[in-house]
Amino acid sequence: MRLGENVDVARLGWERGAALGGCAFAVLYVVAFTTTGIDFDDTDSAVLAHYASSSARAKEIVAFFLIAAAALSLVVFGNGLRMAISRGTDRSDPLAALAWAGTTGCAVLILAGNALSRATAVAALDDKFVVNPSTRKLFENAGYLLFVSGALAAILLVAAVAIAVFRLRTLSRWVGWVSVVAALLLPLAIIFIGFLVFLVWVLAVSVSLWSHGRAEKATAVTV
Repeated sequence: MRLGENVDVARLGWERGAALGGCAFAVLYVVAFTTTGIDFDDTDSAVLAHYASSSARAKEIVAFFLIAAAALSLVVFGNGLRMAISRGTDRSDPLAALAWAGTTGCAVLILAGNALSRATAVAALDDKFVVNPSTRKLFENAGYLLFVSGALAAILLVAAVAIAVFRLRTLSRWVGWVSVVAALLLPLAIIFIGFLVFLVWVLAVSVSLWSHGRAEKATAVTV
């Protein structure tokens, strides 16, 4: 086997790993927000009751680690996309850099928003801490805006993929059109819809990466 063939196999491995990272991101994110009870009524009485419950605080800690793992999975996903985009000609390098900037920006902002939103639960583990519903709402809103900022940063990633598909045929053409739609809808993260759009986009691109890797591997074996 030639050195070039070794490099191609390694690249395909990273791209397929990126597909798994993308799926992990979506699954972990959905599980964190649907099964851990971190989304609840924000009335003063509900806030006080929530943080007075040891099980609720424990679930928030679990959610913290799930969302953190999702953000790290997103980095794996973005790294694979960067490699997929940079495949081929030198002209793709700026697009790969743009995709990586969008990935890291989104992941960092998700991590920051996650830490800020879960800060009250961690502080409430101390019996001497007195929960202030108004302060908690301030932290929660600040954390949410960081999540929104992460979705906006992801526009760079989505746009880079769209351009790479149409100019360089990096992935299937349908991925390019899905990316265009996603880039236009991501600003709706301010009302949460943008998050759902991004999750669907990540899953769609992950499927394309996986199938593209299988097709290339099959072609290489045939040749």
